[in-house]
This record gives sequence, C-alpha cells and structure tokens, in this order.
Amino acid sequence: MHNPLVTLPLGVGHPATLPSKADDEAMTFNAQIDDITTALRHTRSRLLAPVDRSQLQLPRDPEVFVEDTLLYVMDNWSQDLREQGHVLEEDLGWKDLTSHYPRYVLRMAGGSVVQLHFTGEYPRSLFLNISKGFRNGQQFSDARHLQVELPITTDANSLLASILEGLKGVTV
Repeated sequence: MHNPLVTLPLGVGHPATLPSKADDEAMTFNAQIDDITTALRHTRSRLLAPVDRSQLQLPRDPEVFVEDTLLYVMDNWSQDLREQGHVLEEDLGWKDLTSHYPRYVLRMAGGSVVQLHFTGEYPRSLFLNISKGFRNGQQFSDARHLQVELPITTDANSLLASILEGLKGVTV
C-alpha cells in the first residue's frame, strides 16, 4: 500500500552523524544527484526480480499505471533515501489531470529541498524532472534542472534502470 507521508524520526534508522546544513548547502547539485543515484542503485538491486511478461501490457487507466508502477518505484526509492538521511514525500497538493503523474519533494539531509516531478502525457511520454533553486546573496535564484526521458512500462526494473541510465554522468 502506498503511503507518501511515512517518515522516520532522524534518530531511527539513520546514520549517527548526518551532514550539517552548511555541508548540504555547500553540496553542489551534481553531488546531490550522485546521492540520489546511490540510493536508486540500492533500490534497483533490492527490486531485481524476474519479469512476468503477462503484466507488461499497459493499463488503459493512467491512475492504475501511476499506482502500480510509479508509486511502487518511488516508495521503494524513498526507503533507500531514508537510510541516507533524506526524506522523499509525494506532494499530495499536486494533481495533473492530463497525465496523472505525481510530483515529489525530496528533503536532503541538512535541509535543502529538491523537486522530483514526473511529466508527459500518458501513454505517450514520461519524463522525470529533477530541479532545485539555490538562494544567492547577489541573485534571487540560481536554479538547476535536469530531465530524464523514461519508457512507459509496467516493469519496475526497467523503469529503475532507465532512471539510473539517465542520471549517469549528469552534469548540471
């Protein structure tokens, strides 16, 4: 069952020492993407399983695809991010009636926030957008953004592999 609001207190299941807010703010967007990718690799290794070919047909209802595939992948990725001290939560205030794709807020250990937002038009396209805005004393924002094109598939392993491949070697 998908539960986007499940979070653990920092003392439970987290390393004894977490990066300080100053460390996190000094961390580049590329370093944050590397942290996210590390957790994603753990998620993929946990979820590797034989594919049931009978389940590869895309559902007609986009809500079924989102619930059975995207939310499943994101819930599992969230568990691995939590082990690194990060909190990934679905933005329940977000509702895209065209694609039905979800949006997430990732609170990095130390306090900064990264947005993960699925876009596209089901069943034609699916993209994962990862963005962050940085506050700077001389500027209002020094935002960073990357987009990864993903296959629309009910195979969670394939989806995870595509996210990993898309994030490999990213420089922003």
